[in-house]
Amino acid sequence: MKKIITVSLAFALSAGLLSACGGKKSGQDSESPDYETQPQEETAEVSTELESWAPLATVRDRDIVSTDDEFDYEVYEGHTIITSYKGNAQTVEVPAEMGGAPVTEIGFYAFEAKDGLLEVVLPDSVTKICECAFSGCADLYSINMPQSLTEIQRGAFVECTSLTDITIPASVVKVQEEAFTGCTGLTSVTVENPELEYDYWGLEELPSVTVYAPEGSAAAQWAEKINNGEFSPEQ
Repeated sequence: MKKIITVSLAFALSAGLLSACGGKKSGQDSESPDYETQPQEETAEVSTELESWAPLATVRDRDIVSTDDEFDYEVYEGHTIITSYKGNAQTVEVPAEMGGAPVTEIGFYAFEAKDGLLEVVLPDSVTKICECAFSGCADLYSINMPQSLTEIQRGAFVECTSLTDITIPASVVKVQEEAFTGCTGLTSVTVENPELEYDYWGLEELPSVTVYAPEGSAAAQWAEKINNGEFSPEQ
């Protein structure tokens, strides 16, 4: 049976937080009639301050479905992408299916800066939390990471200051840079995939976070390097 190693990270929060998530929401239509599809061109938001960031999205026409319900969405290649949450509920349960297809992605900026949002429940169908999807949700204190999840993109939870603990399931093979930058309330991050690599998620900037990872794993090794201030771009 695998043991768990506890690694404490104690670094002062850096003054500069990710600025890439503060702009216009990508891929959302405005003032479109209910239940009509609106072709749109998708472009990625890219920070000019972080030259290493490359666009994640391919420019293409989008058919965003705007509904009377809480969500706008797009059906693309047999799966559904949530493009915008329009409600004001404290607890949001994302449906497993919309538009006759499984919901697999929480899209770019979909929940950005939703004040008063406290809890989000994701279905088992979700495989990707996209760039800045929950950025600036300062009141969000609870969100599940389903076992179907494989990727958390850059800036996904920037400045979610009320999050206290996160469990990244073994199914996740990639977490991109700045995913948790500014999550100053985080005290516990559990990494279940022993081979998951660290790519400057922002943990090294947090004041009192503890990382849990399988003993002797690659994840435990990078967590220890962060704790000792030894993690560098070359590693």
